[in-house]
Amino acid sequence: MSVQAERATRLHVRAQDTPFFLYTLSNALALYGVSIERIKIRTVLGRVDDEIFVVDSRGKAITDPDELERLKLSVLLTKQFCYFLDRSPDPSVAMDRFEQVLADIIRTPRAKKFLELISDPDAMGDLARLLGTSDFLWEDFIRMQYESLIPILKSHIPGTPLAIPPEKIRQALEDELAQCGSCEEAQEALNCFKDRQIFLIDLENILQHGGELDRLAEHLTALAEAVVASAADWTYRDLIKRYGEPRSVAGLPSRYAVFGLGKFGGAALGYASDIELMLIYSDSGTTAGPDRISNAEFFSLLVQRLARFIRARREGIFRVDLRLRPYGESGPLACSLDSFCRYYAPGGPAHSYEKLALVRLRAVAGDADLGRRVERLRDELIYLKPDLNLEELRNLRALQFDEKNRPGRLNAKFSPGALVDLEYAVQILQVTYGGRYPQLRTPRMKEALVQLNATGVIPREEAAVLMNAYHFLRKLINALRMLRGSALDLFLPSMDSDEYFHLARRMGYQPRKDLSAQQQLHLDFETHTAAVRAFARRIMGRESLPATGVYSVADLVLSDKLPDFVEDQILRKAGFRDIPRAAYNVRALARRASTAAEFAPLAVLAFDLLQHEPDPDMALNNWERFVSRIPYAAEHFDVLLSQPRRLEILLGIFSRSQFLADTLAADPEFFDWVTEPRNLHQARTPQARLAELHALSLENQDTASWRRALCLFRRRELLRIGTRDIYLQVPIENIMQDLSALADSILTAELERLSGRHATHRTGGGSLPCVVVALGKLGGSELNYSSDIDLLILHAASLPDPEAELLREHIKNLLSDLSAVTEAGRIYRVDLRLRPYGRSGELTVSLPVLADYLRHEAQLWELQALLKSRVVGGLQALAEEFRSLVGAMLPELAPPAAEIARQVKKMRQECGDLSRGNTGVNVKLDPGGIRDIEFLVQAYQLA
Repeated sequence: MSVQAERATRLHVRAQDTPFFLYTLSNALALYGVSIERIKIRTVLGRVDDEIFVVDSRGKAITDPDELERLKLSVLLTKQFCYFLDRSPDPSVAMDRFEQVLADIIRTPRAKKFLELISDPDAMGDLARLLGTSDFLWEDFIRMQYESLIPILKSHIPGTPLAIPPEKIRQALEDELAQCGSCEEAQEALNCFKDRQIFLIDLENILQHGGELDRLAEHLTALAEAVVASAADWTYRDLIKRYGEPRSVAGLPSRYAVFGLGKFGGAALGYASDIELMLIYSDSGTTAGPDRISNAEFFSLLVQRLARFIRARREGIFRVDLRLRPYGESGPLACSLDSFCRYYAPGGPAHSYEKLALVRLRAVAGDADLGRRVERLRDELIYLKPDLNLEELRNLRALQFDEKNRPGRLNAKFSPGALVDLEYAVQILQVTYGGRYPQLRTPRMKEALVQLNATGVIPREEAAVLMNAYHFLRKLINALRMLRGSALDLFLPSMDSDEYFHLARRMGYQPRKDLSAQQQLHLDFETHTAAVRAFARRIMGRESLPATGVYSVADLVLSDKLPDFVEDQILRKAGFRDIPRAAYNVRALARRASTAAEFAPLAVLAFDLLQHEPDPDMALNNWERFVSRIPYAAEHFDVLLSQPRRLEILLGIFSRSQFLADTLAADPEFFDWVTEPRNLHQARTPQARLAELHALSLENQDTASWRRALCLFRRRELLRIGTRDIYLQVPIENIMQDLSALADSILTAELERLSGRHATHRTGGGSLPCVVVALGKLGGSELNYSSDIDLLILHAASLPDPEAELLREHIKNLLSDLSAVTEAGRIYRVDLRLRPYGRSGELTVSLPVLADYLRHEAQLWELQALLKSRVVGGLQALAEEFRSLVGAMLPELAPPAAEIARQVKKMRQECGDLSRGNTGVNVKLDPGGIRDIEFLVQAYQLA
C-alpha cells in the first residue's frame, strides 16, 4: 500500500480481493473524521488494484505523519480482517463490531502495536469468529477489554488452555482471596475472578472446542461451585463476627450446606445460565454471639448476602436463583433440615414439580457431611417413597404452554417436545424406578439416560434418540443465548430471517450439498422435538401435550399411535386429502428404514417439499410404491437425505406424472442414472445415443431380447427427458426436439441392425435400399410423450423381385420391432397411413410411384403432410432425390389460394364434427386449437 497527498490523500491498495472491505473501511474511517472522496476500482484475477482518495473532517488532504500512520494502519487492519470474515457465524455483526474496535484502537497512542496482528492470521481469524459469535461476550467483555483480548489472541498457542482447568479453579480462587483483608475486598476479587474466568472459558470453548457443550458445562459448573463455596464461606465468617456461631438448642454447632438445583445441580450450566440454590441448615436454635438472633434469621441473612455477594453482569448470567426452595418466593430463604423433611414428605405440601426438582439436588458447598445426609434423605423421600402426582405435573405443563409460548413461535425450552418435556419425562422415570435401581439416582441428565437404558427401563435405540435430542436442545439454547445475550428469550426466529441463518451458523451448521444450514437446523428441531413428544406422551400420558399447533410428520413417524384428529391436522396442513391412505404411506415408508428415527428428518424434508407440489397424495402413493419395490430402502433414504435435490426431483415426478412414476416403479434403478448431473443437465447427443444403441444391439442378438432392450432404453430416455421437463422446466420446444431426436436415434439404430442382416442375405452386401421419411409430429420435430410416429418408406425406382421381397420382410421386421408389445411395453405406435393409397397401398413405394400419385391422386391434406416430411435414415442418394422431388412438386401442385381456403375450411368443419359431443375442451380439435394453427400455417405455406 502506498500513500500520496494531492488535494486529497491517495491510498493505493494492492491485495487479494475480500468481501466488505470498502464498506467496512469507510465506516471505520468515518468514526474518526476521515471520509472517502472517490475510488478507482480495478480487480484482476481475484486481486485488487484500488485507488482510494480520502480527506479529513475539513475536506483537506491528510499530511500529518501520525495521521497518515493511523490511516495506513486502518487500511491494513481492515483488509486483513475482511479476509477472515467467512469464519464468523455472523459476518455483518462481526464487521460492525470491528469498526468500533478499530476506531478505538486508532485513537490510542499504542496503535502501532496492533499492527503486529497483521502478521498473525490465526489471531485475526479468531477475532472474526469472536466478534460475530456472542452478544454476551461482546457486551460484557470484548467491547470493554479488547486491549487485553488482542494480546491473548496474539500469544495464544493452539491447544493450550486459556482458562484455569476445572480441577484447579477452586484452589486458584482461594489463593486469590487469601490476599483479601475484608469481606468487601473478597467480594470484589471474587467477582473479578469470576468474570475473567467466564470470559476465558467462553473464549476457549469457541476457539478450541467448537462450542462443545459437555466441556463448557464442566468448566462453568466447576467455576460456579468454587464461587458459591467461597462466597458462602466469606459471608458466613463475616456474619459470625457479629452474631456468633449458630448453635442448636443443645449448644452444638448448627451446620449448613448449599445445594445446586436445576442446571447447576445437574452440572449442565451453559451460556447465561443462572445458579439455582437451596441452603439447608441442620438445627434450629440461636447464635452464640453478643447480638443473638435465631438460626433461621442467621441463615436467611447468609442466603441473602450470598446472593448479593455474587454479582451477575446481566440478567441470567450467574444470577443466583432461590425460587426452588420450599414454598418458593413466599418461603424462608433458608430451610431447616426438619422443615425440608416435612415439606417433601409423602402427603406434605410440596408440589409434584418441586419433588421432581429434587432429582437434581446436589451438595456444592458448606458442610460435606450434612450435604451427604440431605442427599440420602432426598433419596428416601422421592425414590424409596415416590409420591408423584402426574396430574399436577400435566396441569403445570399446560400452564407453561399458555404462559411461556406464543402463537406461531417455537421455544427451545417450553414448546411441546422441547427441553422441559424431556427433563420432566426422564426425571419421572428416575423417580419411578429409582427405588429399584440405585444407579438412577443421579442429578446428571446424560448419566440418567445411560442408566435408564442399562437397567432396561428404556431400550437402547430410544436412549440414543433422547440423548441426541438432549444434546441438540442444550446446544440450541446456548446458541440462542449467545445470539441475543439473554437467558430468557428462547424463541426461535422465523426460518426465513437473517437471525435464523446466524443461529444455524452459531450452532455449527454449514451448507451440506443441497441442504442449507437453516434447513438442517429446521430438520433437526422438528425431528428431535417429535421424538421428545412421543417419549413424553408415553411417560406422562397423551393429555400431557397440547392438542393442536405443534405436530409435524416426524410425530407420525416416531409415534406408534396418534389421535385421529392429530393425524388429520398434520396431513391436511401438508395438503393431503386422503388422510388414512397418507398416514398408512408414511408409516409404511418408515418401516422400510433402518429405524424410524433415521427416517424422521427425511419425512420432514419431504413434507416441506410436498406442500408445494400439485398433488401430494399422488406423490406419496407413488413414493411408497417405488420404495416397496427396491431392496435397499434404507440406502435410498440415506441418499435422499444427503442429496435433497434428488428428493425434490423424485417427489416432483411422483406428483406430476403418473406415466413417469410408473416407469420408475417398474425400473427403480433408472432413478440413479437419470439424476446424474451429466444426464440431467444436458441434452444427449445423437452420437451418444447411437453408440449406446449399437452396444445394445451387439449384446442382444435375438429378436426378443433386442426388443426388450430397445423398449427399456426408450423408457429410460423418456424418464430423463420428462425429468428435465418437470424439474429444470426446459422449454417445450427443446423437449419436443429431444423426444424427436430420441425417435430418430431408435429408427437409425433399427435401420443399421436391419442393414446388417440385409447384407448377410444378398451376395453383394450393402445397406437397405430405402429411405425412411418422418411425417406429422416426428417430421416437424414436435413429438410429444405419447405421439404416434408417422412414417413413409421409399425405395429406388426399380428393384429385382427377390430384393424387393427381402426389403418388404425387413420393413415388416422394423415395424414389428417398434410396435410389438413386450413385458417391458411397446416402443412406438407406427402409423403408415400417410403413404400413397393409405392402408391399401404397399408398405414401401418407389419415388416414381410417389411422384405419379402426387400428380394425379393426392388430396390437399396429403400435400400438407409433405410439408412436414423429413428424412431420418437410409440411402443418402435416395434421400436427396426425395427432397428434390418434394421441393419441386409442392409449388407445382398447390391449388389456387381460394381453393386452398375452401378445402381447409371443409377439413376444419370435419374436425369440428369429430370433437362435437365431447365434454370439456379439446385443445387439438376445438376452434382455436392446435389443428386450426397447423391448417392455417400450412395453407399459407402452400399458397
